[in-house]
Order: sequence, then C-alpha cells, then structure tokens
Amino acid sequence: MPFKEPFILGPFSVDAEGRLSPAHEGVSPGFSVRWRGRVVHARLEQCVGHDGRLHIRSSLGRIPSTASDPVTRVGCFTMLRSLLSALPTAWSARLLPDHQPQLEVETIVVLPITVTNLVTELTLFLIVLSPYLDLMDRAGVTVVASPTEPVLAVS
Repeated sequence: MPFKEPFILGPFSVDAEGRLSPAHEGVSPGFSVRWRGRVVHARLEQCVGHDGRLHIRSSLGRIPSTASDPVTRVGCFTMLRSLLSALPTAWSARLLPDHQPQLEVETIVVLPITVTNLVTELTLFLIVLSPYLDLMDRAGVTVVASPTEPVLAVS
C-alpha cells in the first residue's frame, strides 16, 4: 500500500513505498529483540549513496566466575575457543569485560530497505546463531538477565 508522502516513524524515515532508512544523518537507528533469552541488537547505518550497513550483535550469555563455578568456567572457555574457529567468516567475536562472549556481523544492505528485507536479515542471523547458543548453553553459560527490557525496542 503506497503512502501519499514520506514520513518519520521514530528514528526511521519511511518513503512512499514503505521502505525504511535512517531519518537523521549521523544517527544510526536500531532495535532490539529477545531470542532464546538473549537480547539481540540491530542497527542500521547510512553510507554513501544508497548503500547501508546493518550491524547485528548478540551476547552468548555470561561465563561463570572462578569463585562460583571453576569447572564450568573452564568448560565454557574451552567451548568458546572451539566455537570461534567455526564462526562464519563475516562474523566477529569478542569477550566483554564481564565475561560475556559477543558475536557480531555487519551486512551491506540497499537503502531504503523494506521491513521484510530487514526482518529477513535479522532472521538469517538468528538461525545461524542458534547452534552456537546450543553449544554455549551445554557448556554452562548463564543467560544475562536484563531489567524489564521490552521484547522489541526501537532506538
């Protein structure tokens, strides 16, 4: 259903065909969803021309401290090292100071982007992410509780 004219919807500009792009230069709008107890963040960045970048990141959980469970901690780090060698080439990983392994991917998208294409990119990430979450869950990582965070939040 075409719209009569473009309009602003939160941090997004919506064109006459319903496609999204960042509403303001220098601001990368994003949103968060919860997948298997983890918060997954997606952020859309405007680049030169019609290209854009979609940044998606997710924590794998939190590795327990040495004081609380040293055996599980060793198992988690062993699993994490194995997991890192099997990541898709476009993905990167880092260990946050609070011992949360975090996976990230950056994808080039054409802007403006349809909501369908945006959700498709996120869904592909979630599908590929799932086996890594399975492995880390089996190793003993804990899901990080987030205080009353909504299931879907747009920023």
